[in-house]
Order: sequence, then structure tokens, then C-alpha cells
Amino acid sequence: MKTKHIVTLIASVIMILQVNLAIAQKANKALDGWTLLGTRTVDYAIDRDVIVLQELKQSITGLRFIVKNGTLNMRNATVHFKNGDTQEMTFAAEVNASNDGRLWDLKGNSRAIEKVTFWYDSKNEQNYKCIVEVWGK
Repeated sequence: MKTKHIVTLIASVIMILQVNLAIAQKANKALDGWTLLGTRTVDYAIDRDVIVLQELKQSITGLRFIVKNGTLNMRNATVHFKNGDTQEMTFAAEVNASNDGRLWDLKGNSRAIEKVTFWYDSKNEQNYKCIVEVWGK
């Protein structure tokens, strides 16, 4: 009898792992061609964070903001280019795991980015903080 329960438990664990692997593969496929530019763990408050980019070998033509572990009210973001130009972005909706905000095309020819500053407030509905990832293409 114990053997039957152990086999059932092992089969359940294998099935859960396969589902998680399939979800991870789908998420990774959605980010093909994208480069992770930076990550920030955000507080439960109205705040801003800055992601300073290291020297990249490729120029960036678009940005994507992905939020994990909760929901974030993204207010706006500013992209600071190395040539001194900036581009402002305003978010119309909350950003969470099922809604990655939107894809942002950067104006002009592909240019080098110095940093990305973003303003937000988050909902304190969990015991953990949101993680914001900024991806570039």
C-alpha cells in the first residue's frame, strides 16, 4: 500500500515538473532575441528605480518591462541615451506576470542606452516584493 502512494506521489511530482518546464520554455521562446538589461526588486511605495546599463555590444531598438511576483502600477519611464537624448514612456495599465506592459520602440536609429529610470507604486498584496526586469532588443 505504501508503494502505491509513493508511486502516485512521484508521478504527480514528475507531471508538475513537466508543466513548469513547458511554461518556462514558452516564456523563453517569447524572449528570443531579447537581452536582459537589468533587474530591480521594488518596494511597496511610490518610488523610482534606475537601471544603469553596462557596455553592450549591440544597440537597442526596443524595450520590454516584465514584472514578476506581483502587480506594479508603472507610472512612466525615461530612457537616457549615451548621446544625451532622452525618451519618455507613459504606462496606461498595471504591469504584472500576465501583462508585460507593452513593447516600446525606441525613436531614431538604434542607439546606445546609458540608463533607464522608472517610476511606480506597487500593491502590497503579498509577503514578497515585485521584481522588475527590463529587456532590450
